Amino acid sequence: MNFNLLWAGALFDELSRAGVREVVICPGSRSAPLAVAASRKLRTCVVLDERSGGFFALGAAKAAQRPVAVLCTSGSAGAHFYPAILEAEATGVPLIAITADRPPELHGFGAPQTLDQARLFGVHARFVELGVPDPALLKHLRATVAEAARKSGPLHINAPFREPLAPVDEALPEVDDAPASARYVSRCVPQLEEVARELWRRPRGVVFCGPRDAQDSLYDAARDLSRSLGYALLADAASQVRGEGAVSHADFILRSEPWAKALQPQAVVRMGGGSSSKVVQAFLEKAPYSVVIRERGEAIDPLHTSRVVIDAEAPAVCRALVEPQDGSQHGDAQDGAQERDGAQPSLAALFAEADRRVRSRLEGALSFGEPLAAREAARRSELLYVSSSMPIRDVDVFGGVPRGRVLANRGLNGIDGIVSSAAGAAFATGVATTVLVGDLALLHDLSGLVTASRLRIPLRVVCVNNDGGGIFHFLPIASHQDVFEPLFGTPHGIDLKGAATLAGASYLRATDIRTLLAAFESPHKLQLIEVRTDRRENLEQHRALQAVSLAALGDTP
Repeated sequence: MNFNLLWAGALFDELSRAGVREVVICPGSRSAPLAVAASRKLRTCVVLDERSGGFFALGAAKAAQRPVAVLCTSGSAGAHFYPAILEAEATGVPLIAITADRPPELHGFGAPQTLDQARLFGVHARFVELGVPDPALLKHLRATVAEAARKSGPLHINAPFREPLAPVDEALPEVDDAPASARYVSRCVPQLEEVARELWRRPRGVVFCGPRDAQDSLYDAARDLSRSLGYALLADAASQVRGEGAVSHADFILRSEPWAKALQPQAVVRMGGGSSSKVVQAFLEKAPYSVVIRERGEAIDPLHTSRVVIDAEAPAVCRALVEPQDGSQHGDAQDGAQERDGAQPSLAALFAEADRRVRSRLEGALSFGEPLAAREAARRSELLYVSSSMPIRDVDVFGGVPRGRVLANRGLNGIDGIVSSAAGAAFATGVATTVLVGDLALLHDLSGLVTASRLRIPLRVVCVNNDGGGIFHFLPIASHQDVFEPLFGTPHGIDLKGAATLAGASYLRATDIRTLLAAFESPHKLQLIEVRTDRRENLEQHRALQAVSLAALGDTP
């Protein structure tokens, strides 16, 4: 062993103590001490492309709910982590990017593969410069890494090394190599008596759970809070909260003017990310009293309508708000609200009835197309990773109660790196994973297919191929036919079977309901299911399903 390897080993010791279990390695020379040390200390995998590696680590961190590290060599390699870093920042995901670097004496005089890597990601990641390995600073290294790794969100660690980079034997100096002594605990829930009193004074309300990665006790805690207050529980498909008692079709319900008027809340309690539905988002922002629970990142409050922002874990806040205040008893979910609101039914009862009407009518109205593909992916996946653009919207509106967990990169709503993120989620959890993407998202991340193939990760890729940007047909620009198709529709005409061949994946093309359902029943290794649709027909199908839902609701609640 040489000191470079011991230094790198101390780095990964502290990352392990901070919860890191997986390290994604992008190959390179200058990062050799890091790669060797990581392989000896933690679970590692090699991803050839840094951009795919960054998203792979992001997906692993989201799914495993713990920090994941991704490392690369010096030079331009680290720049390819940038989009994954930005998504991690927006959603508070603990992604740790480790960039190897050349020592100071090689900077500024034309040495190859050298650039100033300090704060490579600007304000979008916390930054730690480790400096060249120094026996006198080993204890400081451990303390620095331990302190930096305990915080949420992305972290960039820059690690310069002098040669030798390979693990050659050499005499080691005497060093104090004890682990960092400090350990950290999370903050406690603040006092919430006044918030609870304000909510209790407003009987007609909504508890909303937006996209949220964690699998914890939030479903039970949010359901208990909604029942205690008589509030409706609205849950995004990627919230991990959809289940009995949660409203699944709020988007369609709130498109009905009479129902939207009758359902207007006096108060809203919000947690998780922003709604996948603009209609739901606008509905929530109209509440005169809004409480936002912020677990990480910024509060989801773009119009600044919140009256209270609470920095704490959502399940603990929900449980604290359920506790009776001033000796009062909240009572039954519906009866308690009706007692406070006269003879009017609670919002929970109204939303439940509306949800039942829409669900019963939609069940028989879905034909082959993108909404059906979204519903079946949600129903049949133990872990479903969903692309932004139309797939996440379709899963939210048509997916109902998902069979398993639903993850999505909804911090910045980008369509890049989705396949790589899903592969990382499958790697970290060992759970059979499906990823639902559009054709453009797949083309953005063909290297993700290669990653899954190389690492032999069982991944089902369901690609809705409408030959271009289908979501733009729902926007006003679609009426400008002279510019729409070349600039927004962007047809590509690529045969996606070639992508499956490239990655050695099995390939199935679904052209009707029978072949689609059969594709979901086929062996789940690395598989590409292409669902071929037409963009214009998809627009008409969505409009027809919306009309069916409005008819089911009727004119009055």
